[in-house]
Amino acid sequence: MSKLTKAFIALAFIVSQAVAITPSNALPNLTTKQTSNVKALFTAFASSDPDKIAAASVKYTKAGSAARNFAEMVKNNHATIRYFKSINVFGMPSGLAVTPEVKGKSTLSGSSVTLNSVNDAFDGKFSDFTFDSAGKISNFKVATTAGKSSQKVSDRVFAIKQSVTTGAMFVTGGFVYKQPDAKTFVQLQVKNNSASLKSWSYANGRYASAENKYYPVVIAPTGCLYPGQTAFMQSTVSDTPVVAKGTGAAFEAPTFEGCGDGSSSASSVFRFITG
Repeated sequence: MSKLTKAFIALAFIVSQAVAITPSNALPNLTTKQTSNVKALFTAFASSDPDKIAAASVKYTKAGSAARNFAEMVKNNHATIRYFKSINVFGMPSGLAVTPEVKGKSTLSGSSVTLNSVNDAFDGKFSDFTFDSAGKISNFKVATTAGKSSQKVSDRVFAIKQSVTTGAMFVTGGFVYKQPDAKTFVQLQVKNNSASLKSWSYANGRYASAENKYYPVVIAPTGCLYPGQTAFMQSTVSDTPVVAKGTGAAFEAPTFEGCGDGSSSASSVFRFITG
């Protein structure tokens, strides 16, 4: 047997071994552990269960990263829906069993994961995952489910770093997310700082962006807050306002004094800076 033949056989053996140790369900260029972490995180997202998402966020994403911000935003959404299902029209616990949300679906295929959530704001095709030294996800790209408008999530999700903390209601945190479908998801953590009930409607809200332009929003779900309570006010802008780190924005909210029948209009303006 010639030296060339022996070399060819040796090379073929090495290649076959390399192929043999590559899991068939692994994302290209990722280790088995990294693939497992990605799959577990998106399985949690699709569960619509805020407790599972909270646990997955801590376990599989890097603290302070864009990936963690995205995971927290998804968790906040489902926690908010569960919370408002659990209270009565006066913001108090109803004592009734809460029906779990419908589950979504996550599919790992090729070099990406596709998420079909019960909240369309989080839908998309996710790829190009990056990790820290511990194997936790720190960043990734998000595109539409058709694979268009791919962009790093670090350029899409913006944490609210500072807000005006005066008034009967004010913002204590939250996120602004530029969706790949050109819409914008606004998630404001608001606190009832008054001694009376506060609530909000789904209609007539407006988002004032960094370019001093107003955009109409649809708010969902609607809610009621007891004095001292904090919850998330969520809305969708069917457009693409300017959102950038370190810029100011405002949100005109259709808030009310009281909850349910007999409540009166008491509109609020929340001002904040995105980080």
